[in-house]
Amino acid sequence: MLISFKMFMAVVEEMSISRAAARSFVTQQCVSDHIKRIEEDYGVILFNRRPRLSLTPAGEEMYKTLCKISDLENDLEKKLKKLQGNIKPKMTIGVNATRINVILSKLLTEYNKFFPNVIISFVIKDTLALEQMLLKGQLDMIVDLNAHSSPQFNIISIGKDKLYFLISENLYKNYFKIEDLERYEEGIELKEVEGIPLVSNFEGSTIDGLIHHYAERDKAKLNILYYTGDYETQLSLCNSDLAAAICPTIILKKIFEYNKNEKNNIYVFPLKNQSEELKIEIITNKGTETPEYMEKFIELLKKMMRENIVKYKKMNKNS
Repeated sequence: MLISFKMFMAVVEEMSISRAAARSFVTQQCVSDHIKRIEEDYGVILFNRRPRLSLTPAGEEMYKTLCKISDLENDLEKKLKKLQGNIKPKMTIGVNATRINVILSKLLTEYNKFFPNVIISFVIKDTLALEQMLLKGQLDMIVDLNAHSSPQFNIISIGKDKLYFLISENLYKNYFKIEDLERYEEGIELKEVEGIPLVSNFEGSTIDGLIHHYAERDKAKLNILYYTGDYETQLSLCNSDLAAAICPTIILKKIFEYNKNEKNNIYVFPLKNQSEELKIEIITNKGTETPEYMEKFIELLKKMMRENIVKYKKMNKNS
């Protein structure tokens, strides 16, 4: 791809000439010259400069087309490398760390029976960063929640998840009555957890957005003191009686394992009135080849994710 096109894509993705220049290790003037050259060659204006930088319709069309070209170039590069022989196939997967860790060892053990020589690289970033990497061909797939709609994406649904309220036994005693425990095991409302210190997923994440949506709907004033996308840290805060947490089903495995070895158990209550779907999805780029080794990985991932969701929902009901 021409360097001018790469500079244009950098500006779109950063929506800032200065950040695009820093990312590309060139001057702002250099970036501006490349944009001007494209505009002159095609006789179009790519950006609105005021009141703030934004794409024109021509710019949007240019970016969509260049994303497709980038995908084709990356696909071609993979095919040519494959033809060279003696090169191990590789997958690069964007993930939420905790979500994939729950099934990772079992998944890779099974996958290794079919494709023992595939190199797999996991990239851990926030959803928006992963989606940009996928659009640029830097990832082969993403495993995430409620992907943003894009004409470039092929979205495969793995399953639907629910949210649970987690609170340590000690913290529970500070805010609730022991005789209400059985009632809360059937479900708890956000209004009932007002005032309790909470840890939420990182700000702007799908789960954090959903929690705030439910809180606004139910007119619940949540006392969120901590934000982290790492569920190990969330469980540690629960264990230390510093905060309660709200997490998806797939994380319950870690809580059940924790409760086997600790005296200060963590209680798990289903969150009531969940009207929105929390969809676990595999996202790939449309129009790119899906080799057999990737198809098998997706097949096994779908199977194991679905099995785990069903399994831990049942375990929570029986716990």
